[in-house]
Amino acid sequence: MRIVKLWLAALALVTAAAAWPASAQNANPRPSFDCAKAAAPIEMAICADITLADLDRALAEAYRSALATNVGEAQLLLREEQRAWAQSRAATCGVDGKSAGEAGDATGCLVALYRARLSELQPGTSGGGNIAAPSGYGWLMGDWSVAGVRKLPAEEARAAEAKAQIGRTLRLAEAPVITLGGASCSFPRYHAEPAPGPEFGDLDDHPTAVMVRLSCVGIALLDIVRLTDEKILVGEDDAVFELERRR
Repeated sequence: MRIVKLWLAALALVTAAAAWPASAQNANPRPSFDCAKAAAPIEMAICADITLADLDRALAEAYRSALATNVGEAQLLLREEQRAWAQSRAATCGVDGKSAGEAGDATGCLVALYRARLSELQPGTSGGGNIAAPSGYGWLMGDWSVAGVRKLPAEEARAAEAKAQIGRTLRLAEAPVITLGGASCSFPRYHAEPAPGPEFGDLDDHPTAVMVRLSCVGIALLDIVRLTDEKILVGEDDAVFELERRR
């Protein structure tokens, strides 16, 4: 059967590893935990792949380092983010014991997930290496003032909340970000996305408009559309705001 439960595949790989020759066992996986005590499907999957095990150990070290450089609320936010990431990784890649998936595909998914998280914990690196990776979104960084609401939520109470945002300031940065709706992120990520969707309205007057998605631990928080150097649109939940750069 081509499609199998990943945890069964991982278990088979771990069992097979016991029969490897001594030369192969010299490269035993060394994640951040003891593979001899691995019980959960996600732990077995990590112990079954040397690259994944190395990434798990590197991530644990990066997390401890990031904790040491943060204090107070920033440290609490970091703890919450890491906990959420760790709890969601298995389901994200189909290693939760409930989802079926190909072992190779799931391992590749986990490797990509770990490398992305390492980049978030170590700004300026790629996958935990020493390769510089500037965000390239310096034009977006800074303080922006909410000048208006382009699209109101259908629900009356939420529409009132959206209108109440007018005049507020949104700070976009490489460091912690708090959205207009109150969502916090210690290590925001900015990604170029396809052309702005219809929720942003008619953009014919701005043919060069581009969209950037701000996400946190893989969860999209804001969709940002650049109209000019001084004006952007921000989509959060079901509202779209018009913002102007503050000087």
